[in-house]
Amino acid sequence: MNPIPVVLWRLLVAASAATGVVLAAQQYDVWWTALSQLASMAVAVCFVGLAFREPRSPWLRGSLTTVMVLVSLAFIPMSNDNLWAPFSVFEHMLTPALVVLDFVLVGRNHHHLRWWHPLTWLVPPAAYLAWYVAGDLAVYAALDAGQPAIFTQRVAVLLGLLLATGYGLHRLGRRQAPLPA
Repeated sequence: MNPIPVVLWRLLVAASAATGVVLAAQQYDVWWTALSQLASMAVAVCFVGLAFREPRSPWLRGSLTTVMVLVSLAFIPMSNDNLWAPFSVFEHMLTPALVVLDFVLVGRNHHHLRWWHPLTWLVPPAAYLAWYVAGDLAVYAALDAGQPAIFTQRVAVLLGLLLATGYGLHRLGRRQAPLPA
C-alpha cells in the first residue's frame, strides 16, 4: 500500500483527468473519439489503481506520461480555438502536468525501467491512430488521412515527439535512486 500522501496525490491526478472527460462530454456529442478524452479516461482509471498499489514496473506510468505529453504538445498547433475552455485546461494542461510530475517526483520504481519501454509506450497511440484512420474519425483537421503526404509528415513529427519524450523520461527515471519502500 502506498503512503497516504501518495494515495491522495494520485487520487487528485485521477480527479483532474475525470473532470476533463466529464467537461468534454458536456461540450461534445462524440467526445469518445478524441485522443485527449481517451487518454484522460485512461489516466483517471489507472491512477485510481496506482493510488493504492505501485506496480513493480514503471511501464504503465511511463506510457500514460508519454501519451499525456503528446496530448499536451500536439494540442497547441491543432487547437480549435478552445485552449482556455475548462475541459481543455484540464485535458491539455493540468492533467498532463500532474502526470509528468507524478512520473518525475512520486514514482518509486524507476530503477525497473528498461531501454525498450519507450518503444512499447508507442503502442497505445499507434492503436488510436489505426482506429482513427480505419474509422475515418476526422477529429483533427491537422491529421487528414485524405492528404497522405501531409498526414505522413505530421505523424512522423508526432512519432519523433513521442520517442524523444519516452527516452527523456527513461533517462530521467534511470538517474533516480530507488526510494525506500
